[in-house]
Amino acid sequence: MKKERRSQNRVIPKDLQANIHQIDAHAQEMSLNAEIMDISRTGIRIKLNKPLKKSLNKIKISMHLPDSGTPFSVNCILKNQHSDKEYGLSYTDDNRHTQKSIDDMLFQCVKLYDSVFLIKPS
Repeated sequence: MKKERRSQNRVIPKDLQANIHQIDAHAQEMSLNAEIMDISRTGIRIKLNKPLKKSLNKIKISMHLPDSGTPFSVNCILKNQHSDKEYGLSYTDDNRHTQKSIDDMLFQCVKLYDSVFLIKPS
């Protein structure tokens, strides 16, 4: 078993889907569907239907928050590849203003039983 390297806890959302978009203005438009595998305050792991292009490293993830349905998007960079369709991404510095939104996303994804939430102090 791999040693956990993250300092932040991971949240494993239930059936959370997202759209993946390329952030390079000079590249051909790309949009893929993804399943969110886990989320933390520093990054996100996704599973795609097909592998990403090798040259792609900056992407935007768009989704609707699971409890409220509020639209949410975050910019990320590719950190590692777990398999040909699973990727670990880190939030980019241009998301600093969205930290409250990342906290809201984590809160909505932390449902334990349909009506009970686990709230951990930071």
